[in-house]
Amino acid sequence: MKKVISFMFLLALLVGVASCTSVSAADDTYVTLDINPSVELIVTPRDKVIYVSALNEDGEILLAELHLVGMNIDDAIELIINTSIELGYIEADEEDTVVLVTAISKNQEIGETLRNRIKNHVNNSLKNHAVKGRAEDKLDNRYVPDFLLEAQSYDVSPGFLFIAKKAVFVDDELTLEAALEMEVNELQEVIMEAHNEHKEITETLREEFLAAREVLFNTYLPQVQDYNLQIAEIEAQIAVTEDEEEKATLEASLTELKLALDNLKIEFKTELETLRDSFIDQTEGLGETYREMYQYMRNHNGRPNE
Repeated sequence: MKKVISFMFLLALLVGVASCTSVSAADDTYVTLDINPSVELIVTPRDKVIYVSALNEDGEILLAELHLVGMNIDDAIELIINTSIELGYIEADEEDTVVLVTAISKNQEIGETLRNRIKNHVNNSLKNHAVKGRAEDKLDNRYVPDFLLEAQSYDVSPGFLFIAKKAVFVDDELTLEAALEMEVNELQEVIMEAHNEHKEITETLREEFLAAREVLFNTYLPQVQDYNLQIAEIEAQIAVTEDEEEKATLEASLTELKLALDNLKIEFKTELETLRDSFIDQTEGLGETYREMYQYMRNHNGRPNE
């Protein structure tokens, strides 16, 4: 009987944990901050950042050296504001700095609570840095008219259309019609999966590039070193040789070796540049979707009142 009870207790515990995990994931909040730069984050009900990405080119610069995933949202916001000031995106002598905040969650109360919390933290951070400014909700009048009309035509909020559009941009198989029927947490999952896949592909390409570059170095550098040794030996012989005919022969050999070395260096440089250009082309190709997305968001989801 005890074994049966223990098993039932364990089963109930596992079901409870699974249920909590499911609810937790469903209550994650999609957050955007428009300073400019503009960035997006996904935050769990426990206030942990589980995803972060740029929404424009300045956002890419801002996030280049920041590692926000795993941080508490308050610490992440503080780091974003500090770095924005360091990079000159926020200046103390500006008349009025406005940071626009959105927070979209399936659970409206959680989204609203987190949005207000972020605004308060931004306001305190700006005050501590002696910056004249404030955080504001990104209201409908902050979106361009075409974007607002599109949201109205689908009977959704501009914020929801924003995250739906982002999901469609990063998933070639997802249509906007299908995205508009999804829940916020489902759209978040699409975005995170695409982001992680992009990172994995980029890292794989980088590892392949580094491995191929190492092969080139291992192939050419020993040959270069061998040529340098031969050249040094012949130069040493020339220095002590008094016989003019022998010296002429050595000098001819030296000329041939130097020419061969120069050709080898050119060949090595050409192959290295070809390898590097291929890597750049592949990574830029991966980034094309994100550049198109940046352009769209800049044209349709900007800050028209400024």
